[in-house]
Amino acid sequence: MTNETSTRHIATVSNVITVSRLILLPFIVYFLLVDQRITAFVIMFIALLTDAADGFLARTLHQESEVGKVLDPVCDKVSLIVILITLYIIEVIPLWGVIVIVARDVLILIGSYVLYRHKAVVFKSNLLGKVTGVIFAALILAYTIGLNRLGEILLYVSIPAILGSFAIYLGRYIKIMKGER
Repeated sequence: MTNETSTRHIATVSNVITVSRLILLPFIVYFLLVDQRITAFVIMFIALLTDAADGFLARTLHQESEVGKVLDPVCDKVSLIVILITLYIIEVIPLWGVIVIVARDVLILIGSYVLYRHKAVVFKSNLLGKVTGVIFAALILAYTIGLNRLGEILLYVSIPAILGSFAIYLGRYIKIMKGER
């Protein structure tokens, strides 16, 4: 593969959109820390739209790449973790909720890294994982704009989704590590 070819597969429209979420992250954190939550909410909403757009564009433009398959979930998880910790710092989300969500995502990241390094496999998100992500987005947005009761309800609703999606990832991980597909 030439440098030009590898650059084309890295610098796709969808990958640039994915990276834009990381570029937006410091602004989200800043506006949360200075208590400008509506501005943080708007930027988060834009980031969520880019998350929906990147995969769609990759498929539509036939620009799916191995880089994108790794970059998208990493950006999602980094953004989620940073925003949750920020929400905890500004005292709007309970520590136990941050720990449960972050632990799940860190374990999934570690497992994904091990799979990629040893088996060259990249997990695609399963349906329950996508539903869990939507719940996470909704609870973060709720907490951000001061709908703490709704955020708390969504946090409790997320527990079965967290456990279920993690169990599915773990089962897939074990099968692949054993050499099954």
